[in-house]
Amino acid sequence: MTVPIYKGEDNLTMSEFTVVTLDQRPDLIDAADTLASQSGAWPEFMLHDPIADEHFWRLYDTFPAYQVVLLDEEGEIAALGNTIPVTWDGLGDSLPNEGWDAIMQIGVKNHRRKIKPNCASAIQAVVALKYRRQGVSQALIKAMRSAVRQQGLSRLIAPVRPNHKHLYPLTSMERYIEWQRADGTLFDPWLRTHARLGAKIMKVCPRSMTISAPLAKWEGWTGLRLPESGVYIIPGALVPLGVDRERNVATYVEPNVWMLHEIGEA
Repeated sequence: MTVPIYKGEDNLTMSEFTVVTLDQRPDLIDAADTLASQSGAWPEFMLHDPIADEHFWRLYDTFPAYQVVLLDEEGEIAALGNTIPVTWDGLGDSLPNEGWDAIMQIGVKNHRRKIKPNCASAIQAVVALKYRRQGVSQALIKAMRSAVRQQGLSRLIAPVRPNHKHLYPLTSMERYIEWQRADGTLFDPWLRTHARLGAKIMKVCPRSMTISAPLAKWEGWTGLRLPESGVYIIPGALVPLGVDRERNVATYVEPNVWMLHEIGEA
């Protein structure tokens, strides 16, 4: 399958990428995993979430039909979208406050218990460096939705990580998602991309990912000294990092935003 890509939000120059799922192309799994971990899309500390360490490999091993890649004309991966089949009752309040961590665990547990999914959740969307700021992320979301629809599911939920929130770490997520541009669209580019494709905000998930580690590791990940207990603003973080010198531990609790794509059935 090919998908049209618009070069930028307002530029109508188009090119095409080929969309495949990783059950169709298992030979791409290693390259996809490398893109996710080495693309620079995430600050280093985001790669050390214990739930991801335990379960992320299951996306490729157990749910490859839910993982999509966009291939450029040379057959290289331009973008990767990961999703996982889950169950959800359709009520906004029941979306877990633990967001990304919780939904990954739900997907794995449901599979082990042979519980049939009724929707899917996005896990991550990554665009290769040379294709960023060219409208590829919008095409990637469409490809993710299409892959979910092909599995007979009609909803895609997503614990979205707003990509400009790190510039405003002292602002609550609840206030941040209310910010708008002069044209009335959402202030945050990544939230806005989802909204332009019809997604709606359901709620904030205040504890979407929790990363706790010794201070030496945090100093290595951030390049900062953490000389006393307190809260610190660190590069790439959506909220401050909490530091406890006496216990030699720092903990980061990241909020995300639950959004819902109603995508219809195949």
